[in-house]
Amino acid sequence: GGGGGYVNQGGGGGGAARQYNNHQNNGGGGGGLGNRVFVGNLSWNVSWQDLKDHMRSAGNVVYCDVMMEDGTGRSKGCGIVEFETAAEAQQAIDTLTDTDLNGRNIWIREDREDRGPNRASAAAQVQGGGGAAVQVNHLAGRQLYVGNLSFDTTWQDLKDHFNIEDCPVQRAEVGQHPDGRSKGWGTIRYATPDHANAAIENLNGTELDGRVIEVRLDNQAL
Repeated sequence: GGGGGYVNQGGGGGGAARQYNNHQNNGGGGGGLGNRVFVGNLSWNVSWQDLKDHMRSAGNVVYCDVMMEDGTGRSKGCGIVEFETAAEAQQAIDTLTDTDLNGRNIWIREDREDRGPNRASAAAQVQGGGGAAVQVNHLAGRQLYVGNLSFDTTWQDLKDHFNIEDCPVQRAEVGQHPDGRSKGWGTIRYATPDHANAAIENLNGTELDGRVIEVRLDNQAL
């Protein structure tokens, strides 16, 4: 059931936050998509409550969630925050990107809802069947998100690290600010989901340019 968001929730893990306020159904399938932002480069010890408190300076937070790994309860280092209005979400992107939260500079972008299997089905139910959640996802399972990159790591460094035996990289990209500075994360694309899964198994938790990287499927891949 929907209920009152996280207002009456205890401090338990991210799952406790996965509730929507009653007015979540605004606009049916497409409305309200601009209200939600995706927050990355979170410190592993940031809880949904920490994230909510940090984001409140931009507006009224109606939904907050730190994504957790299935089974382990360990943070994935990213989260979702939904504001009451799209203007507040934009305010968060404009004013809170690159701010410090528990020792790490977070990055924020609009969350476009069709984030792959993790959230698409639930989102379609809550939104009343938004079409974005049922699009054919031609990159599903083939593109990886790589987090905790050194700011010195280039796309070529990333590609070289991920070109493992029999699994050639199709494309490597490092997220950049408008001034060219790295955002500390990147994406890797393979030809098949099997190659992508092999890379996760072999490279998640490995060291690249002095940082232990996080490797997982890219739920933002469209």
